[in-house]
This record gives sequence, structure tokens and C-alpha cells, in this order.
Amino acid sequence: MAWRYRAVLYLTACLVAGCALRTPPPRLDSLPLSTTRGAELHGKIVALATQQVLEFETFVTAVAAAQVIAFGEEHYHPDIQAFALRLLQALAQQRPQRVVLAMEFLERDMQPALDAYLAGQRDAATLQAEIKATPLFITHYFPLVQYAQQARLPVLAMNAPRPLARRVSQEGLQAVLQRLSTAERAQLVVTTAPLTPAYRSYFLKAVAAAHPLPAEQLERFVEAAYVKDETMAESLVRWVEQYPDTTVLAIAGRFHVDYGLAIPAMLRQRQPQVQLQRLTTMTVAADDMVDVPALHREDVADYVWFTAPRPAEPKVAN
Repeated sequence: MAWRYRAVLYLTACLVAGCALRTPPPRLDSLPLSTTRGAELHGKIVALATQQVLEFETFVTAVAAAQVIAFGEEHYHPDIQAFALRLLQALAQQRPQRVVLAMEFLERDMQPALDAYLAGQRDAATLQAEIKATPLFITHYFPLVQYAQQARLPVLAMNAPRPLARRVSQEGLQAVLQRLSTAERAQLVVTTAPLTPAYRSYFLKAVAAAHPLPAEQLERFVEAAYVKDETMAESLVRWVEQYPDTTVLAIAGRFHVDYGLAIPAMLRQRQPQVQLQRLTTMTVAADDMVDVPALHREDVADYVWFTAPRPAEPKVAN
């Protein structure tokens, strides 16, 4: 009978305050979180604006109306890529024929091969060979592409080709731009905004700290990251402007999504009215304490999906 007692208290409070009864009381499992153990967050989606845990179906409904869902992930984490596939499938059911998959690992020069595979003109093995898919990509990410083909979803190769980005990191952006062929130029962003101090600081803190670089190379590495983010943002804007009534699930590493300083900022700079939702994934150990309100204050994302760290680091060739 405890639930009846709580309901009576709630109704009485509303009548005394003169409030409308259109908003139901929050469920006990959706009360705002504070500092929480990692084990209690594993497998849960938290809306940072309210610090509340959302049911998966509620989350899908909340983000399905967006034109772009920027999904920040940890590469080669089986639980995270499984969650990405689950989300793609749920979005496709929620918005039939209106969902698009975009991926950081897919580069603009791969688009013809991808389109041929989606149209049934290539088998999986041929596509994997054409895009030089690594074993890790085939294991962790190709199931997303396969599902898109089966569900007849478009796939957007949104990133700059790695050889061009590598040249920028070695020679600098302006030097590379001056020597690009017409075909190569089409694979990079058309125009770039000035590289902002906020982005440079973010890059140095998030990436360069883990990969110490000589001073003479540092700026070129920042430029290479920047041109990739600008290219991905431009790819998304082109799609949204051509197909405004679609939802693009854009999957990229957390660096490109967290804090809104990379793809989200560049996306909004090009298309201020874009309907954007930011989802990031976060690995936490069972005994870690997570300050959920701090994640909101720092504007990490709109939503966070938590999971345990992967068991072992894969060996990835450079």
C-alpha cells in the first residue's frame, strides 16, 4: 500500500500549490544522481541536464528527432560498438527510411565503394578489400555497415582520407593545400575557419599529452586533427542541408564529440539551426566514483552511456 500513500501525498501537494496534474511524479529510479559508483552506472544512459537515468526506449525517443546525433566512442571497445549497433537498429525502427549512418573510420574517397556495396553490387569481402579495412575494423565496426546494408540505410563516409591528413601532419595545411590535385581537393573540407585557441588547447590536453611530439611537429598535428574535424562537420552539414528530414548517427572518437569543441562546434558554425544531440560513452571501473553533476557543469555532452573498461588493450598498428 506504500505506493497509494505516496500518490495521496503527491496529489495533496499539487492541490495545495494549485499545480496542474499533467506532469507525473518522477519514478524512484529516475531521481537525479550525484557522485555515483561506477558499478551502479554500468549499462545506463544518463541525461546530464537532469542527471537522471533514462530507459533505453525513452532515450531513443528523445534523440530520434535530431538531425545529427554525435556519438563519441572509445575505439575498439566491444560493449560500446554493440551499444552503437543497438542504437542504430532502434533508430531505424523509430524512423523507418529516415536514418543514416556516418563514421569517422569511413573516409570520403571510400564513398563510391560503400554505395556499390549498399546497392548490392559488391560483396562484403570486396568492400573490405577496397577500403583496406583492418581486422579490428571488420570485428568492431563492419557489423554497423552490414546492418545498414540489410536495412537499406545510407552510409556517409564523412572523414578526410588518412593519407591527406598524414601529409598535413608532416608538411602543414597550407603547404598541402597548394599542391593538391583537383581530385584530392574534393576529399577535404572546402573552407576552414581559423583554428581557435580553444580547439588547440583541447587537442593538446586530450591527445598530444598522451603522444609527446617535438615542438616543430606540434602545430602540424593540430592542423591535421582540425582539418579532419572540419571535413567531418562539412560532410554532415552537406547531408543535413540536402536531406533535412533524416537523422544521422555520426560515430567518432570521443575527442571529436566531447565538450562540443570539435565536430559539434564546427557543425553549428556552418549550420546554426541544426538539430543536434551529443551522446558520449564513458568507461569507468566498478569502484570509480563519478561526479555526475560535474559532467553537466563541464558540458561534456547531452547524454552519457557508461560501461566497464575493456578487458585488454588491442594492439593497433600505426
